[in-house]
Amino acid sequence: MATTYVQAFNPIWYIPDVDGRAAGGAQLFTYDSLTRAPRVVYQDPAGTIAWPNPLIFMLNGTAPGPIYWQQDSTKPNDNYYFEIYNALGLLLESGNNFPVGNTGGGGGGGGTITEYIPVVNYITNNQFIDHIADQAGPLPINVVIAPSNHKGFTPAVVPVIGTYGALGPDIRFVKNIATATDSVTFPDFDLSDAPLTLDVTPVSYIRYVSDSVIGEQYKSFQFPITQKVKNLSNTKMTFGVWAKVAAAPVDINIFTRQYYGSGTAATPESGATRFKIDTHTLTTSWTWYPTSFTVQSVAANSLGTPGLQTDDDALYIQIDMPLDAACDVWFTKPVLVLGAGVPDAEFDSYDMIDSIDQTPRCGDTKLCYSDAWSVSGWLYMNNGTIGNIGSGATQRAGKEVYQLYKTLWDNIADEQAPVSTGRGATATADFLAGKTIRFPVTLGQALASFGGAVIGQTSGAASSSVTLAAANIPAHTHTTSILSIGSTFGFGFANGTSHVSSSILSNGGQSLSNVPLTDPPTAFVVPTLPPTTYLYMLIKL
Repeated sequence: MATTYVQAFNPIWYIPDVDGRAAGGAQLFTYDSLTRAPRVVYQDPAGTIAWPNPLIFMLNGTAPGPIYWQQDSTKPNDNYYFEIYNALGLLLESGNNFPVGNTGGGGGGGGTITEYIPVVNYITNNQFIDHIADQAGPLPINVVIAPSNHKGFTPAVVPVIGTYGALGPDIRFVKNIATATDSVTFPDFDLSDAPLTLDVTPVSYIRYVSDSVIGEQYKSFQFPITQKVKNLSNTKMTFGVWAKVAAAPVDINIFTRQYYGSGTAATPESGATRFKIDTHTLTTSWTWYPTSFTVQSVAANSLGTPGLQTDDDALYIQIDMPLDAACDVWFTKPVLVLGAGVPDAEFDSYDMIDSIDQTPRCGDTKLCYSDAWSVSGWLYMNNGTIGNIGSGATQRAGKEVYQLYKTLWDNIADEQAPVSTGRGATATADFLAGKTIRFPVTLGQALASFGGAVIGQTSGAASSSVTLAAANIPAHTHTTSILSIGSTFGFGFANGTSHVSSSILSNGGQSLSNVPLTDPPTAFVVPTLPPTTYLYMLIKL
């Protein structure tokens, strides 16, 4: 007897709903084809890890991984019966004796599968949506081009500048010489254009134009891949990009950039941490340039002295423009995937891109009723402090708060976010020195949009009421009329400092105006707090 496990489809299952759209949340029920008893399918070709029954499909209508179907060569007619329902319980499809053609080998047309690799592009927003406006140049040495991956990368407002340019989240352009006359624009493809053969043509592309400047060491478009250099260490990957030139052919170089963090004694950047994976000679036609490579091993390097690390190590990809030479380079849709192959076509909808690059960023705040912030990547803004391990911070202490520490340090003055024992030269220096930084005061405070004030500034009375005294009441006058009939009388009003009186003899009415007031009024309390609802205010790590 030989029991095997085969894939009926390669590489993935996709289920459309009744309207033709992806059946997100679809359910696959599997049974024995003879007995109709529930019968599981598996995640691995060895049949050791079973999928739940029913198997729930992802929101894009695809299975969460490969599906292996058990087959027994001694029972060629004993296969599977299946039913697929959408998220509302409507039957979409059913089938019996599946996979067809049970031979005990690679039946069902699936063949023998030895490896499953999900096709995920690790360069988020390779269509550059929400990009900056066209830049006539000269470009600065660090400019953010478009949003992209950002979780855990060094903050972008005042970025750390490494040996090969600024580090941080998002797609950016970095260079070492500011004097080059260069520009970056985002031309649209014409509606009739489809130059990316067998691939999906996006709306626009990047065009980079530069003159020749001697002494350039790097001039790169940089893409953040993942926080932590260890994650993809020694991993087989494939990078590809569509590119061309306007006229004369030029070379572009593709690099991986491994940054080991800003901590004490972390492995510094060098030619060993910025590794060239390929060189491409561009022509005047749109061409796909793929390269398979293995990410450099990190085993011999260091994130820094334990207790003095900053948790901002990361992996980047850089597309280096021609150095010391004029160029007019066009490119679009850079792709980085696991394994030695790339998909024939690749496309992400704008909503799919937004689901990553528009997620909350370090320093973002939110209001909520839940107090479950300790495990959600958010901290409670309780007027407490954060800092490195051993700093004595009251809210959170550890290397994981470095990015938030630097965000507060760089954006808010010491008066509003004080650093223990005073601020030093940089946020990194203070963090590694064990200094704490306090959150801006927010408990019991109203929030206001920034404009003309100071970020983090607290103003107004700290109490919910104020006592008004005579000194709080400005001098003022009143107009009145008095009707007297054949009498003489006196009158007086108070202005807080003197007493003025007069006598009137009249047989008729007389109007009195601008009469000063004298006797001081009694002090009284006035409430200043409007109707208020209190919530937790959280800040993103």
